[in-house]
Amino acid sequence: MKKIALIFNIIFFSIIYAQEEIKIGEKYSFYSQILKENREYWVYLPPEYEAQKEKYPVIYLLDGESNFYSLVAIQKAFTKGMYNYMPESVIVGIINTDRTRDLTPTQSSLKRDGKIFFENSGGAENFYNFLIEELKQNIEKTYRTNGYNIIVGHSFGGLFVLNTFVHHSSSFKSYVAIDPSIWWDNKKIYKDAKELLEKKNLIGFNLFIAMAKKETKANDEHSDAIRLFCTDLLDTSTRNNLRSKWKYYPEEDHGTVNIPGMYDAFKFIFKGITLPVKKIPQDPNLIEEYYKQLSEQLNFEFLPSETLINNLAEYSLSIGEMEAASKIIDYNLKNYPGNIATDKIRAKIEQSQKENSQ
Repeated sequence: MKKIALIFNIIFFSIIYAQEEIKIGEKYSFYSQILKENREYWVYLPPEYEAQKEKYPVIYLLDGESNFYSLVAIQKAFTKGMYNYMPESVIVGIINTDRTRDLTPTQSSLKRDGKIFFENSGGAENFYNFLIEELKQNIEKTYRTNGYNIIVGHSFGGLFVLNTFVHHSSSFKSYVAIDPSIWWDNKKIYKDAKELLEKKNLIGFNLFIAMAKKETKANDEHSDAIRLFCTDLLDTSTRNNLRSKWKYYPEEDHGTVNIPGMYDAFKFIFKGITLPVKKIPQDPNLIEEYYKQLSEQLNFEFLPSETLINNLAEYSLSIGEMEAASKIIDYNLKNYPGNIATDKIRAKIEQSQKENSQ
């Protein structure tokens, strides 16, 4: 009987635990007056969002139904513990209704084997207006955002990213185009960029382009257009102050390049954000120095997250560097006054100092 009871308890508690949800975001939708249709979007919030007061960058992710989980995973990997490679961010995954219509900047069609493709194209400007005037405004009213916005797109999404960068440069601070369809409409976006970018001062803006391998001879036009755009425009971009990088992935095809492309893109955008953790207890001023350099590089003031600085204070305390822990907590309280978690660490430090003085 005891064995039966034990088995019953194991099964019972397994069922209870199995019913717990693992959630990485929420789904929302609203009716767009611009697009005249209902639009769905998914939102990921940093784990400490509700407990803290800081404001966050926002990443607008096209093809959200395909890419949302991957980008959330990259962010979680890049923001765990004390070794951060990007700031905690709000991620907004935009779900498609008519992908070709929304992401292509001009009306253009192809005919292959007697079939016409992409007839319903050319709605990118309308979709851009929806994104900026409706979705972005809604996100900024609803969440604590800091004004640093990033847009990420793959394939047609990458084409939309580049079209926005060329024609509406100030809409976002960083642009990520993964294997973009620059071939569209006889490489019109390349021609536009060649004409328009020379006239702009792009200081503080970042552009990352990922390029997958050629898969077939029919794929030559796609790959050659990306290479032309990157070698002709990005490799000489320093003359208009654009901070840019492009990378060729010889082992990745159009379908697999998305994850390594996003991974490298965020390491490029936020290069310099990773603090020298082991040196901080000896020189807490390094935190402020690193973030000052990062802010100058991005032409935007960035502050380290409350959680990161609290973790560094705890680490310093754990190795007996109480003076450093105290300075680190003071720095955090200066940036985020009234945080309960930070106040608790301050109390712990004061208690340790008291015990050591006795």
